Order: sequence, then structure tokens, then C-alpha cells
Amino acid sequence: KDPYECRYFFTGANPNNYITFNGEKAGWRIISAECDGTIKIIKNDSIGNMVYDSYNGYWNYPASLNSYLNGTYLNELNTTTKNYIVLKSWSIGSISNVINNDLENQIKNENSGKYSSTIGLITPSEYLRTNSNVSQCGTLKLNNDNHDTCKDTNWLYDGTSYWTITPTSSDSESAYIVSGGLATYSLGLSNKDRQRAVRPVVYLSSNLKLSGSGTQSDPYTIA
Repeated sequence: KDPYECRYFFTGANPNNYITFNGEKAGWRIISAECDGTIKIIKNDSIGNMVYDSYNGYWNYPASLNSYLNGTYLNELNTTTKNYIVLKSWSIGSISNVINNDLENQIKNENSGKYSSTIGLITPSEYLRTNSNVSQCGTLKLNNDNHDTCKDTNWLYDGTSYWTITPTSSDSESAYIVSGGLATYSLGLSNKDRQRAVRPVVYLSSNLKLSGSGTQSDPYTIA
């Protein structure tokens, strides 16, 4: 249970949160169960490297990545899959990258801006809240200071550098990424016109029922 919002997160290095979606067995993972009954899921692998926006615009500009995900990518999903997804209001508020050691305030800042769409991306605070090591990894500053430890206790770290939905309040040309590869920090900034990996995120309807155990070999399936 999340101490900041009415949400329940899957945490740790490899929780049993795999789900079959869009015909992709165990191809997605559950981020959180929301108190309105919806389920937030993320694609397990990147769909490719793309820019956030060619002109360094914001998500509600709309950014070119927003347009692609809610246009071309959405249209490529099968019809049954699209019927499972619900339109939601996504948190798109900007956050500071200067000694950011207050997760509660960070969440408030992320929630200060909203944008309704079908497909989005994770926020940096969601990345922090899926880490089971709260004492060392519970804020952006702690997470980056203890990167070598924190990357091993968070299933959302996959070694790639992929976009979050969140811009920084200190630089209009940059947005947050989960940093992979040789980076010495877990959450960093990237110019919006740079190509980074993309892991789409959607909310599933509260009317769905799931079966399965959530393991990679026996993922949740939509009944």
C-alpha cells in the first residue's frame, strides 16, 4: 500500500506481476492497482528508441511521442485489447532535479499538471515507489546516491535508458529518464530531442477479472 496515494504497488527486484496483454504472453507488467479499480500496466520491453519531442515541447503540447503513442501505436493494438484500456488523466507536472529529497512534495508537483489520454508513460515517483528498499532508495536523491544498490531492488530498472512522462522544472528542454547502461544514477535528465527507449503504459478497466499467478511462466490473463 502506497503511503502517499490510494494505490498499491508491486515492489522489489522481480515480483509476480507479469500479465498477458495484446496477445503478448507475459509481455507486460502491473505497476499498480488503483483505488478506482483500474490497473496500471507497462510494456516489459521497449518498442524502440524515439525522441520525446523534436521541438522540446511538453507532453500536452502534445509532444511527438504522445502523438505517436496515442495515434499510430494505439491503432496497431488489436480491437479486443483497445476495449480493455480506459481513458485516464495522467500526471504531467514538472519536478525539480536540485537536491530532490522529498518524495511527498515531488508527487504533489507531478500531480499539479494533468492530461487526459489513452496511453502514457511512468512518472519518476512511480519508479521510486516500486523499489522495495525504501530506506536507501525512497527519494530521488537517495536513489541516485545509492544507484548500485537501488537498481538491484527495483523491477522497473532494466538496464536501458527510457523516457518517463515528466519534465524538469529547471530546464524546459529536458525530461526525466530511467537511466541504464553505464550511468551512475537511476533517474536522470535527457534533452527531449534525444532518442531514448519507450515503454508504453496504459490503465486497464475496473470491470476486468484476472486469472493466473503473475509469474513469467503463468502470467495474469484477462478473463
